[in-house]
Amino acid sequence: MSYETLLTSRQDGVARITLNRPDVRNALSRTMVAELEAALGASEADPAARVIVLSGAGDKAFCAGADLKGAGDRGSTLEARESFSALPRILERLARMRTPVIAQVHGWALAGGCGLAVGCDLVVASDDARFGLPEITVGLLPLIVMAPILRAVGRKRGMLMVLSGEPVTAQEAFEMGLASLVVPRAELAARTDALAARLAGLSPTALALAKEAAFSLQDMDYAGSLRYLRELTTLVFLSDDAREGIAAFFEKRPPRWTGR
Repeated sequence: MSYETLLTSRQDGVARITLNRPDVRNALSRTMVAELEAALGASEADPAARVIVLSGAGDKAFCAGADLKGAGDRGSTLEARESFSALPRILERLARMRTPVIAQVHGWALAGGCGLAVGCDLVVASDDARFGLPEITVGLLPLIVMAPILRAVGRKRGMLMVLSGEPVTAQEAFEMGLASLVVPRAELAARTDALAARLAGLSPTALALAKEAAFSLQDMDYAGSLRYLRELTTLVFLSDDAREGIAAFFEKRPPRWTGR
């Protein structure tokens, strides 16, 4: 499927989705948000896509957030509400989908773009990346993306970004919990590819259940989380992939995953 604002491909189990509006730092237009939601759904439905890598085209930015041109023209209250619904759906999809999603971040990751990156399962950032929530400087607020960001970094540090509008460096983002890895800009693509290839070679069942556990645990009390994890442990141990992985270990051969 072709898109107006995205580039997509799949090779060796890795699906790639690239935000492709480099002339405006990959700002999130309504068309791009709709296409991104569709592309994520298509990759999730593709059994050959074991991992998804989300990146931005051009040299300047992963994503600079919402496209402010025409931002005030959203029609009636209900029409405006619907126009603001797509990004929350994408962020929830990123958390609930079985397929791991890696954000490959260079340059600016601002506002909705910052939230989009942090909403992915893993974030590989180049050392020149900058993460920020500048909405307050133009009288707006990053309300939707506060959900993934405050979960990642906690209220005190996250609110400093929200209230000041000041960006943080890639190293600061790593120390705060916004990024999983920080690598030299020249190595960003290769390091992301290596990580994606490693995940693509692991059990789809185990990866999916790990994602489910990480998302669900955040809203559970301690005792409830232990009971829930007991149930997931049972599912993992009884899966076909676990049987195959253990057999391959003892037979000293690569496992043949089925995702069951």
